[in-house]
Amino acid sequence: MGELTVMQKQDVAKGAQAIGAIVGRQAKRRADKLVAPLPTLSIWGKILAVSAFVAALGFAGLIAFDSSHVVINRGQEAVVVRDTVNLRQAPTTGSGIVEKAHKGDRFAVTGTNGKWTRIRSADGGENWIATSLIDTRSAKTLTINYQMRGYATALLICMLTVFFALRMKKVNVPANVRNPSETLLVDTDQ
Repeated sequence: MGELTVMQKQDVAKGAQAIGAIVGRQAKRRADKLVAPLPTLSIWGKILAVSAFVAALGFAGLIAFDSSHVVINRGQEAVVVRDTVNLRQAPTTGSGIVEKAHKGDRFAVTGTNGKWTRIRSADGGENWIATSLIDTRSAKTLTINYQMRGYATALLICMLTVFFALRMKKVNVPANVRNPSETLLVDTDQ
């Protein structure tokens, strides 16, 4: 394909401007829909809605970043070949047992020390296992470990708080109501 003429370049620029204007209008409409209820809220409704929304974003971040552990393993993989084996703190049989592994369990190999292999366990910690109890092979895997840690419940509570805070509308008290002990019933679903 050859070079574009000056007219073709101008047409491309006009098309890009038109698309940019359309995308901008759509983004503004969506933002307006999101922010539209805020002016009608009471001051406490605004404070509660904004606070709960910020907390919800924080918990969503914790779910995404603190609760998950992603391991990209491009090196060696250890597969347990015995029924039950010990994962140890150090490369000796006299060191403490951290946890048990079972036949078929897979671990990323992070190093070796003679008859011992250092592996990364599911919680991200590094432990040792006797090399004779595993089969090592080349690995190209992506492992994602995910724990909720109660953040999902907190996120749900925050989102419900936002929902209820958005229903806390301003109430205009008529000027003829002067007695604060009178009860004013207002239907906010108008």
